[in-house]
Formats: sequence, structure tokens, C-alpha cells
Amino acid sequence: MINDRRLIIWSIIGTGISSVTTQLLTIREFLSQFHGNEITISLVLFCWLLMTGLGSLAAKGVRRSSVGLYTLLILIIAMAPLVQMLLIRGLREILFTHGTSPGFYPIFFYIMLTITPYCLLTGFILPYALKVLHDAHRSFTSGDLYLTDSVGDITGGALFSFVLVYWLRPFPTIAITSGLLIMVALLLLLKSGRRLVLIAALALCSVFYYHSTNSLFEKRTLFTQYGNVVRYVESPYGRIVISKEENQHTIWESGVPLYSGSNIISSEEKVHYPLCQLDQVESVLLVSGGLGETMTEVAKYGPAYVDYVELDPYLTGAAISAGVIKKAPTLEIKNTDARRYLKTTQRSYDAIIIDLPDPDTFQINRFFTSEFFSLAKKRLTKDGILSMGIEYSPNYISDIRKKKLSTLYNTARLHFKNVMILPGEEAYLLMRDGKLWTDIPARLKLKSIQTSYVEGFFYGNVTKERIKKLEEILDRNEYANTDFEPRLMNIVFQEWFMKHGTSPKYFLLVVLVLTVIYLIFMRKEEYILFSTGLVTMGAEMLIIFAFQVIYGYIYLKIGAIVTAFLLGLLPGALIGNLSKSKNVHKLVVSDTLLLSLLLVYFIWVSYFKSELHPMYFLAYCFLFSFLCGFQFPVAAGIIGERTSPAAGCLAADLCGASVGTLVTGTILIPLWGIRVAVIFLILVKISSSVIIMFSKTVRA
Repeated sequence: MINDRRLIIWSIIGTGISSVTTQLLTIREFLSQFHGNEITISLVLFCWLLMTGLGSLAAKGVRRSSVGLYTLLILIIAMAPLVQMLLIRGLREILFTHGTSPGFYPIFFYIMLTITPYCLLTGFILPYALKVLHDAHRSFTSGDLYLTDSVGDITGGALFSFVLVYWLRPFPTIAITSGLLIMVALLLLLKSGRRLVLIAALALCSVFYYHSTNSLFEKRTLFTQYGNVVRYVESPYGRIVISKEENQHTIWESGVPLYSGSNIISSEEKVHYPLCQLDQVESVLLVSGGLGETMTEVAKYGPAYVDYVELDPYLTGAAISAGVIKKAPTLEIKNTDARRYLKTTQRSYDAIIIDLPDPDTFQINRFFTSEFFSLAKKRLTKDGILSMGIEYSPNYISDIRKKKLSTLYNTARLHFKNVMILPGEEAYLLMRDGKLWTDIPARLKLKSIQTSYVEGFFYGNVTKERIKKLEEILDRNEYANTDFEPRLMNIVFQEWFMKHGTSPKYFLLVVLVLTVIYLIFMRKEEYILFSTGLVTMGAEMLIIFAFQVIYGYIYLKIGAIVTAFLLGLLPGALIGNLSKSKNVHKLVVSDTLLLSLLLVYFIWVSYFKSELHPMYFLAYCFLFSFLCGFQFPVAAGIIGERTSPAAGCLAADLCGASVGTLVTGTILIPLWGIRVAVIFLILVKISSSVIIMFSKTVRA
């Protein structure tokens, strides 16, 4: 049995490698499928942790185990990620109307539908592995299980975040990270002497590896969403797809069409509305939106240089190859974060043109905040102009749209003497300290600049009445939009729910009721782990949101953040497991340290908000998870190994983590800001500290 024991331990590590990698791939996949924001991330993590916790809870009722069943389960777990990815890509076009944006509930249930089988299995397999070892009379504690699983989790997170994400597409990544589990399963079958089962398993593995390493097969799985895919690039920053319909090419980034054929209206409006205001144009900065006819329109002003900032070099590379970026001697493409570029560049610009979607993510919102307007103004020449567009319907302006426009207008007014909104295809905000003109065709005529759309249709669309109507609806009392209190995101989410006629309150009520019922039947030690899981995942969401605000490329760094949170679990669990005395006092100390870390974050976000090096965020993740890892074996030791606490403790930890993810990432941060979310986490941890201190279960 000694060899079986080693193989089972290796399978626990393999499960960690596979599950963490699959989790990260799933998050990125849903971000691409639904142009996901941070709410999508929190929903995926909530569903993932909840169903994994339920899987662990189900293992609590297992009385007898079987090595044969265990072998079958780990073989299924190894191959299930590929099936899950196929379901996520394939079912979307079956369940939802092509081209539509699903609402909150459809997205939630779609996530649950596609990931539940895999999550239940991975949650079940860990306590079941412990049961297999115990039934064979092998010493292996709940702390050992947690420790071994952490090794696999860390390995999977690091492998994905620092190697695979840069070199491989999702399907080959699955092939590599499932390899250890498949090898262990085949060795267990070989040792058992079941030749027919082994042959069937080998045939199944051959099918799995053929499809997971076949690039043409993976490309075909995108056809239902994108149509005829000409080029597919899995960038570290997002998924770049070029599709073709007849003679028209469309460039997609993470599920969003950035360019599709000729759109002269958008190109002319975003360029000529701001540039015609200037007496002379020497320098222009484009933040995104440099595809198509944009450069042609900018060139009509004869600038000395045009800088085009786009974060993803894979995107600009694909656009150049497709011929939708017009090269020019004055054009310089800079693949970096635009806010970071503005902080570091020594150049000044006569005009900065922002061409981004409405701020429904923290990454985009950071270009519509007071902090950004202040930064941009420092890089403008005297009387230089900043412009941006926001969604707008000239025929009906809803109350939500009024709030959106008012918030953006009031935020801009904090930094510019003159702010004007022109009602074009979008509502274009023009901001400068100098004078602003509304008669765009007259300004173009003065400069002898010819246009196809503006000079022919401007007076019919951008009427004085529409301009006056926009000015009249502006509420000067609306709050300004800031990095850490994202008022615009709050409004956009309200608009999203209203658009689909839904509200998350019923969903949240159900989650609250189920959580309360679960807490009633929970041991005190399990509640400590529940609260620790809750605040740990809540802190992870805080880091994800703050990192997005400061750096703006969470699609790339989500893996590094998750890995950093996993990395601390190993030494924490090791120290907690080695400690001979399992008493409540150790939980009191660790809870106090967790509260201290939350207070440090609250002080930073309330008073400093300074830009920190990414290593500070990762170090914070490590310290937080270290304390979380320390508490698990200590709490399990207090309960006593004879009562088989692994399933209950794992379930409490995972269910708490799921609630923390949901409440922090889906409700508190988007609706009330990061500070309110931190206060909530502090109160939760205080409650567990109180329970610890008043607990009568004190063991020396």
C-alpha cells in the first residue's frame, strides 16, 4: 500500500495544479465571453468556491472508500476541464441570442451550469482522498491534506501565471496541467491489474490529448461566437480575434468588436470635434481607438507627431497585419498603460483623445475619474484639449443617463474651466481652459479641412436644441467620479440591471438565508474558518480592484494575485500543522493579525491612495493567506482528528470564501466603494475574534 499512498499524495498535488489552472482559465474565458468586468470575476469565484465547498460537504457523509472509484474520479477530473471549456464556448450561442448581452441572472446561471460538475468533483475528491488513506490505516491528517493541496495549488498558479499564460492557448494549457493526474490514474490502474479498464483509459487519454493539442480544433470552437475566424491570438491581456464576413474584417478584443469595416461617422466626430477647437495642432495623443480611419482624419491637421497608446501589443500587431492601422511617419505606437504613460512621459500634447467604452470596469473607469483628469491636464499644453465620448441616445435621455452625464461633467469641471457636451453619435465631452466652439463645420471651413460626414450632417444632428437640452439636464449636485469611489460604475451597473429588468436583491436574499441556516449548524471552530475564508477572499477582491485601479491590466495579473494568495497557505499550514499545541490562543493571535492587515489596507485607501509597486500587493496577499493557512490545521486539531474534520473544515473555508467573494466583489465595492467593503470585512473578523475569546474550548 506504500506505493498507493505515494500515488494518492501525488494525485492530491495534481488536483491542485489542475483545479487552480482551470479556475484561472475559466475566469479569463468568461471575461472574453461576456466582455466581463470585476463582477464577472466575483461571480465565477463565488460559484466556484461555493460548489467546491458543497462537494467537500458531500464527502462528509462517506463511510467507506474505494481506490478503484478514486482512480476513476481523478481520471475524470483530469479531462473535465477540456469538456468544461467546450461547454462554455458552445452553449452560449445555444442559450443566448447571438450578439446580445445577457443580464445578471442569465450570466450567473450560465456560470453555475457550466462549472458545477467539475467543482463538485474537485471539492469531493480531497476529503475522499483522506478517507482512502485512513481506511488503509495510513497516517495522514487534515492538516497534511491542506498542506499537500496547497503545494499543488501554488504550483498550478505559478506555472500558469509566469509561464503558460505567455506561451500557450487554453487547450494546450489544460493538456499540460492535467498530465500529473492522468499519470497517477494510469499507474493506479496498472498496479490494480485491470487491463481492460487500463486500455479503455489509454484510449480516452489519446482522444483527450488529440483534441487539447490540436490548434485547428481549438480555433473551430470560437466559430459560434465570432463566425469565420481568420486569426486567433491568446494574448496575456485578452483574446484577440479577427473574423471575416464577405469582404469585411472585424477585430475583437475579449469579446468586444473594436473595429468593423468603415465607420467614418465615429472617426470624424471623435477627431474633429476636439481638434478643430485648436488654432494649431502640433501633437496628439490617442488613448485607444487608433484603428480604421482615425489616423487619416488626424493627419488632416498636419501634426508633427501622433502617439497612439494601446496596452496590448498583440492587438496592434494584429491590426497592422490586417491593414486597419494606417502607418505614417508621424505615428508612434506605444504599447503600455495610458495612465502610466502619462505619469512617466515628458511630452506635452495639444490634444488628448480618449476612445474607450463606457466605464463598466475599474480598468476603464480609471480614465473617467478626477485623478485621471488631473493627470491628463498636466500633459496638455496651454489651452490644450481633452475629449472623450460616452453612450448617448438623442431621442430619450433616461434618469440613469442624466446621472451618468452629470457625474462625468461635474468631475471634469473640477479641473477644466470650460466643459462642453456635444450630442453626436455619442455624447462627446470637450474639456479645456480656453474657449470652446459649438459650430464645428464653421471651424473646419476656417481651417480648410474637408470631411464626409460632419460638414454635411452636423447641423441636422447636432442642433442647438439638443445641445441646450443636454445642458439643462445636468445636475450640478451629482457626486464626482474617483478611482476608489467609482460613482460612474455604480450608475452603469444600475443601468445594466434596469436594461434587463432585473435586480440582484432576490438572489442576495436567498444567499443570506442559506448562509444563516448553514451558520446555525456550524461548529465554533468551523465558523472561525468560515470567517477567515470570507475575509481572505474579500481581501483578494480588494487587491484585484485596487490593482485594476492603479495598473489597469487585471486580465494579465489575475493569475499572479491568485498565486500570491495561494503561496502563503503553504508555509502557514506547515507551521500550523507542526505546532504541537492546538489551542484557541493561537487562533486569537492570528485573528488579531488579520484584523491588523485589514486596518492597514483601510488606512492606505482612505488617506494615502498612493501608487505602490506590484510587489507590495503580492506581499500583502502572501501575509494574508499565510495567516489563513495557519488557522486551518489549528482549528482542525482543536476539533480532533477522530471526528474526521477535513470535510467540514474545507466546506466552511470554501463556503466562507464564496460569500466573501460575492458580497465584496459584486455588491460592496461596485455600489459603495472599497472603504465600505474593508469595514465590512473588519466587522466579520471581529465577530470571529469575539467567538474565539468567549469560547470554552480552550486546550493547552
